Amino acid sequence: MRRLTLAFAATLTLLVIIAAPGIVQAHEKRTIAGKYDVEVGWDQEPTLVGQLNAASISITKTGTDEAVKGVDQTLKVRIAFGGNLPKEFPLHSVEGKDGYYVADLMPTEAGSYIFTFVGDIEGNPVNERFESGPNTFDDVVSLDTYQFPKTIPDSLTLASEVKAAADDANSLRGLAIAGIVLGVVGILVGGAALLTRRSADRTSNTTNANAS
Repeated sequence: MRRLTLAFAATLTLLVIIAAPGIVQAHEKRTIAGKYDVEVGWDQEPTLVGQLNAASISITKTGTDEAVKGVDQTLKVRIAFGGNLPKEFPLHSVEGKDGYYVADLMPTEAGSYIFTFVGDIEGNPVNERFESGPNTFDDVVSLDTYQFPKTIPDSLTLASEVKAAADDANSLRGLAIAGIVLGVVGILVGGAALLTRRSADRTSNTTNANAS
C-alpha cells in the first residue's frame, strides 16, 4: 500500500510539473520544404525583456530523428516586432545539439515577435514565417510579471533612469557654470565701470584745478 501511495504521489508530481506553465518550452512545429521537420521558438522560456536569449530552430529529416547539419552556413533569421522592419540575424550551431541553431539577441520590448527563416537547407529554398502567440511559442513578457512582492527595474529601465539622472546632472552643471560665468562677467563689467568713473572723476578734478 505504501509503495502504491508513493508511486501515485510521484506520478502526480510529474503530471503537475508537465502541466505547469513555463516549465515545458512552447515551440511551433512544422514541416518545411517538404523534407524537414522544424521546431521554432525561444531558446530560453519564459522569455523576459532585457534578458539575453536567442531565436531557435531545430531541424531534422521529415519523419526521422536525423539532424540536419551545416544549416548555419545557408540559413538566417529575420526578426520583427511591432510592425517595424525586421532585422536579420545570423544563426550558429550549438555544441552537443546537432541540428539545433540559434540567433542570439536581447528582446527589449514585451509582446509578439515574428521570426522569418530565409535562405536554403541543403539547396532547398526556405522562406518560413513564425509568429509568437498562445498557440505557437511564447511572447516576450516584462520582468515584473514574475516579481513578488516588490518589482525591480530591469537593466534597460535602470540604464534609462541612470541616463536621465546623468542628463539632469549635466544640465544643472551647465546652468551652474553659466551662472558662474555671468557672475564673473558682471564683476568685470562692474569693475570696468568703477575704474572708468574714477578716471573720469580724476580728469574732472584736474580740469577744475587748472581752471582755478
